[in-house]
Amino acid sequence: MTLNITHCESLRNTRVSYGGMVPPKPVGDDRRMERKGLKSARKRANLTQEAVAEAMGVSVPQVSRWENGKDGIPSQRLQALAGAYRASLEELLGADEVEQLPIVMVEQLPTTVGAGGGGLGVGDYKAVPVARALVEHELRVVPDDLLSVEVEGDSMVPEFLPGDQLLINKRKVSLSQPGAFCLWDGDGYVIKYLEKVYDTDPQRIRVMSRNDRYKPVERLAEEVRIMGRVVWVGRRVG
Repeated sequence: MTLNITHCESLRNTRVSYGGMVPPKPVGDDRRMERKGLKSARKRANLTQEAVAEAMGVSVPQVSRWENGKDGIPSQRLQALAGAYRASLEELLGADEVEQLPIVMVEQLPTTVGAGGGGLGVGDYKAVPVARALVEHELRVVPDDLLSVEVEGDSMVPEFLPGDQLLINKRKVSLSQPGAFCLWDGDGYVIKYLEKVYDTDPQRIRVMSRNDRYKPVERLAEEVRIMGRVVWVGRRVG
């Protein structure tokens, strides 16, 4: 059997750090039925239980217990499996079990976004776990409405700090009210404060930072591709 190194790399990464927005928490503990989708997805990815176990730093029996429904799957492991198998949560677990999960998966920009010079949006899109209650009850959106991004640079300090995790509402692209937005400015993805410049033809947009070291600039509206408005920020403390 030929091991797909690209797929396994995303599994190995979970042994080092957890990049999601919710703490690791076993899911599906009340399920005691075989997860046929999980096993089928692994086979479609041309991976053995032994290969998955080695890449994730767990035992082969642990992988088997996940597939048999005997054990819950920690959120970060579930994220890694979905990415490595190129499968959705519904494909892995089934719609009924997914509806019971405390998390939903939100699409993430493939690189960090700049609060300064910009981050290049290159590579495949991936997804990160976000608390279901936050998405459905606080933000009152569906996961497909959101985009997850990580900030780099200091132009939006003190509002946003390097390493902050932001949720962007892709449906909120109107500048009827000024605010913080994620945008593609022609050079990369950036987080900036945007407002309309009134009485301009063609329409212009004022692009501003929160750090006084960066001066505002004006751009033609047609030159700025707005990805959405920032609606939530998560920050590590300590």
